[in-house]
Amino acid sequence: MDNISTYYDALAPDYDQSRFGNAYGQFIHRQERQVLAKLLRGISPEHVLDLACGTGRMLEFAETGCDFSTQMLAEARQKHPSKNLIHGEATQLPFANEAFNAIFSLHFFMHLDTVTSSGVLDEAYRVLRPGGRLIFDFPSQKRRKITGGHHGQNWHGSNEMSLEKVSNLTANYWQVVESQGVLFFPIHRIPASLRIALLPFDTVLCQSFLKEYASYVLVCLQKK
Repeated sequence: MDNISTYYDALAPDYDQSRFGNAYGQFIHRQERQVLAKLLRGISPEHVLDLACGTGRMLEFAETGCDFSTQMLAEARQKHPSKNLIHGEATQLPFANEAFNAIFSLHFFMHLDTVTSSGVLDEAYRVLRPGGRLIFDFPSQKRRKITGGHHGQNWHGSNEMSLEKVSNLTANYWQVVESQGVLFFPIHRIPASLRIALLPFDTVLCQSFLKEYASYVLVCLQKK
């Protein structure tokens, strides 16, 4: 994962503005925030880990953040000086067994191959308490088949999956308890002034039987 950390180290100073400082990024941010608020309802942030926390965009939901990029963590510390922010690898988490009630990880599994994804799932299982929740997202395989696939290089966003693949990958130790799409409409093709107005309609479609045709799918697993 060295190339991931190098990429995000270089991107860190401008990450918030370049990725989420525009109408497109704000659309995704609001939709993801709504889903996390629902899935983490009733779970104290004190017992939640934001895995691959980046600049701390979602740290309101977690007391602890972990990331492999030192520069992304530096940005997060400026925004959240009171949070417990730890440098570490997702396949070797620097936390004790059963340390958390929930873990969430956004825009991270998209960079991993199947073997590494399994390693991250194993570590998440180790540091979650029985019945704990793991929430993560991934690019939709079904959506990419329609749109012509991914045109990036190597690891960057290349790990597309389906709910069936996630179920097969996690069947022995996890139970899928909920799933939802993120970003159904091609928002980048819609005028910026109209995008936020479409959010409620997009969210309805992302919660329907069409969820796997959204750009991303967000899944919630429960430790058996």
